[in-house]
Amino acid sequence: MNEKIISDIKRHGKTARGKQELIKHLEGGRLTLKQATLAKCYDCLCYMVDGRQDCKMPKCSLYPFMTFNENKQKRKNSAAHGQNMASFALEGAK
Repeated sequence: MNEKIISDIKRHGKTARGKQELIKHLEGGRLTLKQATLAKCYDCLCYMVDGRQDCKMPKCSLYPFMTFNENKQKRKNSAAHGQNMASFALEGAK
């Protein structure tokens, strides 16, 4: 079954982020979380998305992790946040 899918992906699928990861998964290989996310997005969008645009599927559980999500919330840098809190504490001690 997977051989047919792999053949179709190789023959018709656009060369894009997630293609090799999906093929690796279908061949029984192990993927990291990032690779699995890329593979699922490639699979979900019918092997045709290059990964450089927002899929606009906010109900997808992987959508918050999509690189080109237009509404992606920026994560706070914990190191910078810690420095700001330390300087705030020093100012309060004066």
